[in-house]
Amino acid sequence: MKTAIRIALLVSIILGSCLFLCSCSQDTTNHKALGDNYMKEGNFEEAIKEYSAAIDKDPEDYQLYSNRGAAYRTLGENEQAIADFTHAIELAPEAAEVYNERAITYGNIGDTDSAFADLDKAIELDPGLAIAYSNRGALYISLEQYDMAIADLSRAIDLDPLITEAYNNRGQAYFKVEYYESALIDFSMAIEIDPNFALAYLNRGCVYAAKSKFELARADFQMVLNLSNNPSLINAATYGLELIAEK
Repeated sequence: MKTAIRIALLVSIILGSCLFLCSCSQDTTNHKALGDNYMKEGNFEEAIKEYSAAIDKDPEDYQLYSNRGAAYRTLGENEQAIADFTHAIELAPEAAEVYNERAITYGNIGDTDSAFADLDKAIELDPGLAIAYSNRGALYISLEQYDMAIADLSRAIDLDPLITEAYNNRGQAYFKVEYYESALIDFSMAIEIDPNFALAYLNRGCVYAAKSKFELARADFQMVLNLSNNPSLINAATYGLELIAEK
C-alpha cells in the first residue's frame, strides 16, 4: 500500500513537472509568435518586448536573441543588435545565418573587416547560404572591388535564382564597370521577380539615361515615385527626372 502511494506521488510529481515545462514552452512559443508578427507589421519596439519575454522563459534559445537583434538593428540600435547576435553565436556556434545577420550589422557601422570575417564564416559553415554571398558581394561593391562582387553575386544567384537583391547588386557592379547591357538584364530580372522593387527601377532608369534612352529612363524614375515612400529614393528619382527633363 505504501509503495503504491509512493508511486502515485512520484507520478504526480513527474506529471506536475511535465505540465510546468510544457506551459513554459508554450509561453515561449506564444511570445516568439507575437514577436514575429510585430516584426512583419514593422512594430519593432513591441517585437523586442515579446522576444525579451520569450528569452526570460527560455534563455538558451539562440533564435530568440537573433530575432531580437534583427529588431534592434532595424531601429538603428546596432550595438544592442551585435550583442544579441554575439550571444546567439555563443549558444549556437554553427548557426551560419546568425553570422550573416551580425555581418549586416557590422556593415551598418562601417566595420567592414568584421563584416567580411562573419560572412566568410557563414559561408564556411553553410556553402549553400545564398544571402551570405549576396551580402559579401555588396560589401565588395562598397570597396569598389567589382570583379569580386560580380563573382559572389553570381554565386548567390546560382544558389537562389529568385534572390532579387543579388540581381540588383550585380547590376550595380556591372553598371560601375560600364557593362550596361548586363546591368539592364539584371535590373530587369529583379523587377520581374518583384514588380514593386523601387530601387531596381531607379537603377535601371540610371542605365537607360546613360544609354540616352530617355523615355525609358523617365518611365522608370516615375515608377519609383509611384511605388516608394522612401525619401532617399524619391529624391534620387526626382533628380533623375530633372536631369533628363529637356532630353
